[in-house]
Amino acid sequence: MIAPLRAGESAAPASSDPAIEQQLLDVIVVVGAGGTAEYATIFEVWAKKWQQNCERAGLSIRQIGPEPSDQFESAKDELQSVLAANIGGPTETEKETDFDTPLWIVLIGHGTWDGRVAKFNLVGPDASGSEFDAWLDPMKRSLVVANCTSSSAPFINRLSQPGRVVITATRNGGEHNFAMFGQFLAQAFASADADLDHDDEVSAKEAFIRASIETQRYYDEKGRLASEHALIDDNADKKGSAAELLQGQAKVKDGVVDGDFASQFSILVNPDLRPLTTEQRQKRDRLEAELQRLKQEFADRPKEELREAAIPVLLEIASIYAGPSE
Repeated sequence: MIAPLRAGESAAPASSDPAIEQQLLDVIVVVGAGGTAEYATIFEVWAKKWQQNCERAGLSIRQIGPEPSDQFESAKDELQSVLAANIGGPTETEKETDFDTPLWIVLIGHGTWDGRVAKFNLVGPDASGSEFDAWLDPMKRSLVVANCTSSSAPFINRLSQPGRVVITATRNGGEHNFAMFGQFLAQAFASADADLDHDDEVSAKEAFIRASIETQRYYDEKGRLASEHALIDDNADKKGSAAELLQGQAKVKDGVVDGDFASQFSILVNPDLRPLTTEQRQKRDRLEAELQRLKQEFADRPKEELREAAIPVLLEIASIYAGPSE
């Protein structure tokens, strides 16, 4: 089994210490094969940004790749081993509150799709969407998987399940050009501008929206047609939604717009604040779920009634971020 690393630490050899085995990572960043020195440098910068994000938020992180650690023959073997060590699951206390600590998995690099199989390019053997599906199938924790590679959309078909947020840089496997989305997603989790609800944290939903906007701006400024269009899936329908749907800028043809579940998983963006404790996060998530319930209950009633019902909940949420009184 592999011990979790705090941000800034280097990978340590595997350990058989039972106490270490019980510890779980918060974030796993996988850096694939660069192909060229230029891309390798770009991917290293993106991975470093994730290290900084996790250090600020007090999250444990392990980077896998581009080259495997000494005890593994390939990056693919290391990835499979680390995922197996992080199956985890909610504690007894968390079970009572329907809360668990999510695992974030971020894939940085190139991807391919041959019309049947989508793969994440690693140094050595590549990893396909179906292999990821098999590795993650035993996972007992909620998951946020961000595949920031070209041709990544088919991973939604493979990985979409209840309790998971799946983000891809493209809307289909045919978008095979190098994807810039990964840069903007990493930057979003360090940007106060991405914090749409002003809670000093950036959720997976907020980061997805921000990164999608910045990706489109990148192509607009270069006078080029965008060759990538990101999707997010968090309702297990395997369809995914574009940022325009989450922002209400496009009509839903069928199904339900994704995003509600993704809004529950956040990374602290304000360096002056301490991360919420597990108990505080549990309380916040219950209150935010109550807000969503109230919005549905009062959907066809005057806004004033919704406001009156929501104020006590909003005040409780505010008290969580205010901290203890002096």
